[in-house]
Amino acid sequence: MTVVRGRAVRRWLLVAAVAVLVCAVPTLVASLPVSGAEPAAGQLRQRILDSGDRPYVGYVQTEGTLGLPSLPDLSDVTSLLSGSTDVRVWYRSADQNRVDVIDTVGERDVYTTPTGEFTWDYGTDLLTEVVGNEPVRLPRAGDLVPPELARRVLTMDPADPVVSLPTRRIAGIVAAGLRLRPTNPATTVGQVDIWADPATGLPLRVEVTARGAARPVLISQFVDVTRTNPAAATLSPPVNGTNGVSRTPAPDVLSALGNLGRFPLPAELAGYARQPELNGLPGVGRYGTGLSTFVVLPLPADVGRSAIDTATKAGATAMTVTRGRAVLIQIPMLTVLLEQVGFGRRTYLVAGLVNPSVVQQAATEIAALRGPRPVR
Repeated sequence: MTVVRGRAVRRWLLVAAVAVLVCAVPTLVASLPVSGAEPAAGQLRQRILDSGDRPYVGYVQTEGTLGLPSLPDLSDVTSLLSGSTDVRVWYRSADQNRVDVIDTVGERDVYTTPTGEFTWDYGTDLLTEVVGNEPVRLPRAGDLVPPELARRVLTMDPADPVVSLPTRRIAGIVAAGLRLRPTNPATTVGQVDIWADPATGLPLRVEVTARGAARPVLISQFVDVTRTNPAAATLSPPVNGTNGVSRTPAPDVLSALGNLGRFPLPAELAGYARQPELNGLPGVGRYGTGLSTFVVLPLPADVGRSAIDTATKAGATAMTVTRGRAVLIQIPMLTVLLEQVGFGRRTYLVAGLVNPSVVQQAATEIAALRGPRPVR
């Protein structure tokens, strides 16, 4: 495997690990007492889920403290989940919106249009059209604005109960609140608190707290928001206002993972049934549901060996497994295990929003598998 190919593969290995995150500031929450009619938690939940067609324009601040390591190929993701991010958003619908990430250097914009997606970089004054479909991609700022994050969480575990929280004044709106507490003790997510406009269901603030933690590890909140339809000109990519327009194919995860190890995976691991195959990720196993999901990714021997060695040097915890070796990596909410068994013939990455005992049990059961040699 070439150095370039190795870097590309390792980058896409992290796609699988990061994708299982539910996703995630010091925020300006007024300390003034608030009051007002608050819908029941179940009613508010439904209004939030039904708010996808509510237009808005706003300014969002997010802060993540997940502690992801800084990686050159994943700097946007690590800064998003392990730092503060300022975001401007104009939203008309799921296929007509714009998200700007603002930093000290300038801004990077993503335009979603009915005909495709465009990105604009302020520093280079370059507009790029993303050509093709992107069924699996890295998390980005638009995924963490309160409306998107809230609806994603509430959709993942629709059976988990919610209770009402006291109202809060957020971006000038008296917001009704609810708390979702996952009932499955295996998930590392302790609770998700959401505040929304009680009239429209538009989510205004989301806090995600790890199990046993005193403070949220991910906060996303509107600092300013207007519930208006953004102007068409704002949602149009600046095709005529840039120095150049380029075209790039959508990241081809399928191709990047196409030469990974192919090993048969069981119908059940650690007491969880295998779910349908992930779109765009053939051969990747997905177990559990909602906030208790974990994925199993077969790796080529050389990539797995390199990943285990690198993780060990970085302080990962060594584990003993039958006919092999494994290392465990933990950051807030995310558990990652790398395992090599069968005298190095089979290597796996197991990652999810589950506690270490779940991935350790999965590793034990994987090590006991006796199947055909990997397909190269």
